[in-house]
Parts: sequence; structure tokens; C-alpha cells
Amino acid sequence: MIGKEDVFMAHNRITAVLFDWDFTLAYSIGPDVPFSERLAMLFGQHGVETTPGEMAQILDTIRREINTGVLKAYLFPQEKRAIIKNYRVILEKLGHPDTSYEFAYKLYSGYANLPHYLFDDVLPTFEKLQDAGLKLGILSNHSRSARPVMDEMVGSYISAPHITISEDIGVHKPDSTIFWLAASKMEVAPENCLYVGDNLEVDAIASVQQGGYAGGLWLNRAKRPFSPPSLSNIAEIQSLTQTLDFLS
Repeated sequence: MIGKEDVFMAHNRITAVLFDWDFTLAYSIGPDVPFSERLAMLFGQHGVETTPGEMAQILDTIRREINTGVLKAYLFPQEKRAIIKNYRVILEKLGHPDTSYEFAYKLYSGYANLPHYLFDDVLPTFEKLQDAGLKLGILSNHSRSARPVMDEMVGSYISAPHITISEDIGVHKPDSTIFWLAASKMEVAPENCLYVGDNLEVDAIASVQQGGYAGGLWLNRAKRPFSPPSLSNIAEIQSLTQTLDFLS
């Protein structure tokens, strides 16, 4: 982890901290459950019979097709239409009779309704940030169906107007517009915001480069290798409580 003494952070200017949702504040099913297992459960809840093993094989096939140029897609896309496109590809490879956009959209919306749980460090961090007088918000690439889940799980700390969801506004990270809108909804200038997320490029770097935020923190819970970017106000943390180190 890079210590705060090695990173320029405008502590005295930060008045709001915004967070990503998935795998930053909350996880679905289990913290270490493979993506293939989560997808298998999601599809199963919508009547599509499959297994985690079969789903893993399909994802491997999609990865190969992307790498060889057979399929023009991203394996882990951020944008709504790209996610729905992938779901339609999976449905086709499963031999499901309904590969329509409408059915794939139901899957996209249904992801938020998988069992979700907060990481243990979330509420203690929120309490300390609130005690410090900081505004808290969520900025997430997600379906609007995630909003009731967020409200139920963290609504006592983050009010509904301070939750920005990509489907609601038709823009997704890393586009600059969504970062600006999220700050505006909190009545805070982007340069007074700190963003925390589990994706180095889409969250930490984009919040600074695209959004003009004071700083971006990459939440690296898995302790993956980290090569510091050239931007001085990007840093790595390995638990959410370390956010406080950059605000003291």
C-alpha cells in the first residue's frame, strides 16, 4: 500500500466521499464467489437452467472469441447495453429459446436482487466519516433496480439524492459527466470530492482524470499487484477504513 505521505491529497478541500457499490461496499452471494457462479444463480432465478461449471466454460469461450476477434465485446463491460449484449450471447450459447433484448434486460435488472451483503468495514468507516462532517454518496454503474437495495442497506448513512446510478441518467463510468452529476447532486464541487472504488482505471483514475475529483482511492481487497500511476493523487488501500488516512 502507498502511504498518504507519498501521495498528494488535498485534505483541506475534501468535503465529500463517494463510493462505488459492487465489491466496494457490498458483495453478492459471497465475497470470494466466482463470477461464473454468480451468473449461474442469476440466470437460474430467471428460469435458465445452468451450472457454475457450464457458465465458466461459456465465459472461457467468450474470452477466446474476444481475444481472437470473433466476438466484438468486453468480458467485463461497464455499460448497460454491453452487459445486455453479453447476456444475450450467453443465452445463445446455452441454447435458450429467448435471446431477446427484453429478456436479457430482465437479467441485467435482476442482478441487483441477488443476495447482497455489506463488507464488515463499511459501517464503521461511514460512522467515522460522518463524525468528521463529511458528506457521503454512492456512484455506481448499475441498474436502477439496485436503488432499493442500497437504500435498505446504507440509507441511514447515505440519502437517496446522494445515490447516483448509471441507468438512471444514461451515462456510465468512466465518462466525466457521471462524476460531475454525482458531485452536483451532493451540492459539492468535483474538486472537493474523493472517490473510492474497486476498479483502478474506471474508479480511482477516472474520477481524477475524467471527473476532476481531488483524489481517487483504489480499494484493492484482493491485494493484487499495484503499479502506481503517474497521477499523484491516486492511491491504493486494502480496507475501506484506510480511507480515513487520506482525510486526517
